[in-house]
Amino acid sequence: MKQFGPSHILPDNMDEQHIFLMRLQLLMVMIKARLRGYPTGELRKKAVLENAAALHKLIVNTDLSGLVLHGSSHLFRQRIKLLCVMAVAVISEDCPLGVHRREAVLENIDNLMQSAFATKKLVLFHDVLNAA
Repeated sequence: MKQFGPSHILPDNMDEQHIFLMRLQLLMVMIKARLRGYPTGELRKKAVLENAAALHKLIVNTDLSGLVLHGSSHLFRQRIKLLCVMAVAVISEDCPLGVHRREAVLENIDNLMQSAFATKKLVLFHDVLNAA
């Protein structure tokens, strides 16, 4: 019998830092999708709001010592809190998005990407974002 994949290798246990980073990347993708004009239904709005709230709670207790940050961890935490507030504003239909607000949101996302995910590139998948 053929076996595919690694043998007897246990995956790393997910800790709060893994969940935190995955939520952060998800929030950045959702915000960029909204800014690029992808459709935003009620379920996506709810998902963004729940993810932003959970990320805002996680940032307080998450240990960032194992993360290689390009800058201070205090500034990184403050940028994430700002991103959570920006996510609520971007998703809200009551808050108009002008040129300067869009630039501020994208600049914050770029700074977070350079700080935490310097080796990765955030790519939006057209088919995935249009499916939901």
